[in-house]
Amino acid sequence: MRERRYETRRGARWGQVVVLAGLLLALAYTVQNTLIGDRGLLSFIDKNQEIHALEIELAQVTDERNRIARNVELLSPPYVDQDLLDERARSELGYAREDELVIFRDRD
Repeated sequence: MRERRYETRRGARWGQVVVLAGLLLALAYTVQNTLIGDRGLLSFIDKNQEIHALEIELAQVTDERNRIARNVELLSPPYVDQDLLDERARSELGYAREDELVIFRDRD
């Protein structure tokens, strides 16, 4: 009878070991997905960096758009800026007066 009691305890311990191992595996899986998964911490950090970079690009594009809009407004009637109009016409059409020196640069 004593050995039988020993067998029962031994079987119960193996059951506890199996349950504990299963819980540890489930915990490891959850931690791994929390850190590395598609919606994990590392993905969250990458997305925040991407958002920051896109916000900077948006600011640059917005500034460029505003600059172009100002130039369009200055070239639109009734507020035509004669100096700007002259500069754009010379630049786009390649006109120059005889007494002017034109220097061409590569656009960056």
